[in-house]
Amino acid sequence: MLLVDDHPIVHEGVETLVSRDPTLRMCSRAHSAHEGALIAAREPCDVVLLDLHLPDSSAPQAAMAIRAARPGVKVILFTGDARRSAALNLGLIGTDGFVHKDTACTSLVTAIRDVAAGRRFFDSTLDLESEGPLSRREFQVLQRLAMGESNAEIAAKLGLASNTVKSYVQALLARMDARNRLEAVVNAQQAGLL
Repeated sequence: MLLVDDHPIVHEGVETLVSRDPTLRMCSRAHSAHEGALIAAREPCDVVLLDLHLPDSSAPQAAMAIRAARPGVKVILFTGDARRSAALNLGLIGTDGFVHKDTACTSLVTAIRDVAAGRRFFDSTLDLESEGPLSRREFQVLQRLAMGESNAEIAAKLGLASNTVKSYVQALLARMDARNRLEAVVNAQQAGLL
C-alpha cells in the first residue's frame, strides 16, 4: 500500500496500524500528489490511500497521475471531509473506496483489504444522496464552467446541443448547492473537484 497524505501524523498513524496487521504492507508514503506518482511508478503497490485535499493537486488529478504511473492500482480516498461534495469525487476518478479519517481503525483495515481484493468500500459516514456522484460529462461541463466558457462555447467544444449544456449547468448548480455558475465553481474548488 502507498499512502499519499500531506500530514506527518497521518503517516505515522497509518504506518503503525498497517504494521500491526500481517496481511498488509506499506510499501511507501508520499507527502504530495507529485511525489505519490513518482513513487507509484517505481515501487509496486496494489492500493493507494489518497488524501482528498493535497497542496499540489486536486484528488481527480492526483488519482489520474498515480493511475498513469501504476495502471491497475486501486485508489481509496482518505479524508476528514464527509460532506456530499467529497462524495462527488468518487464518480469523477472511479475511486474504489472512501474512508473518513474519523473511522475506526478496523474499518480502515477492512477497506484496504476489500479494495485490494477487488471490492469497493464506502465508509458509512459518507453522505451519498440519491442522485449519486457526478458523471464524467457533468465533470467536463464543470471544468468548462471553471474556464469561464459560455453554454454555447461548452456545447461546441463537447459536441452537445446548447439546451443539453443548459440542463447540465442547472443540474450542477443544484448538486453543488450553488446559486450561480461562479459559486458552483468555487464550491467545486473547495471540495477538491477542480
